[in-house]
Amino acid sequence: MTDLPPPAAARPVFGEAGVHAVVRAGRTVHAVSLVQWVGGQEAPELLCRTGVAGWSPAALAPTRAEVTCARCLRKIGGGSAPLSRQLRLFDQE
Repeated sequence: MTDLPPPAAARPVFGEAGVHAVVRAGRTVHAVSLVQWVGGQEAPELLCRTGVAGWSPAALAPTRAEVTCARCLRKIGGGSAPLSRQLRLFDQE
């Protein structure tokens, strides 16, 4: 266990180039940026700003897999995820 506060402990992991995040046991890979947090600390935040209830360092799992979140991809200028990789909300008739 570390003595660092949660955001400071997560910063070295998500501050590296090419490191993205998966929320808990999710399958969607999100882009991550470091933002100002309480007390001037920097903390990782999903670029799409999807909420993570009960923020905890354990909520975000680092990955180097490609970003698949359509909202994150639009923000980084990558268009959108291929339909085969992005889950559909509704069937199109």
